[in-house]
Amino acid sequence: MPSAPVGVRFELFVDDVEATIRFYRANLGLRPPENYDPDGYVPLSAGAVTIGVSRATNLTPDHYFSPERLAGPRGVGIEIVIEVDDVDRYHALAASWAARHGGDVEPPTDQPWGLRDFRIADPDGYYVRVTSRS
Repeated sequence: MPSAPVGVRFELFVDDVEATIRFYRANLGLRPPENYDPDGYVPLSAGAVTIGVSRATNLTPDHYFSPERLAGPRGVGIEIVIEVDDVDRYHALAASWAARHGGDVEPPTDQPWGLRDFRIADPDGYYVRVTSRS
């Protein structure tokens, strides 16, 4: 049996890389490398979290995420969960961003399973839950 996985990283295929970078920077403090190419793969990182973003239009015609698959809402059936130390502080950032950009952010909620969280959708409709550590 192989050794256990050592981390999780994922990539989002988006319409506007710059808008996505602004969203994740403002709401979660994720940052791209200094000299990134917005037309290529851009890793957004902070701490142990890395989300890669790429333009959906850069995918090859034979890629699993064909234009037809990406034609509907993005991220259907998945919730991106990011753990933070202070949910209310991150909610304040998200609420401020949403107010300026016409977005919507759900209020922080104490969950029956003992965690506190809130949810927000990114510019492409990916659903993000920001939660306290378990």
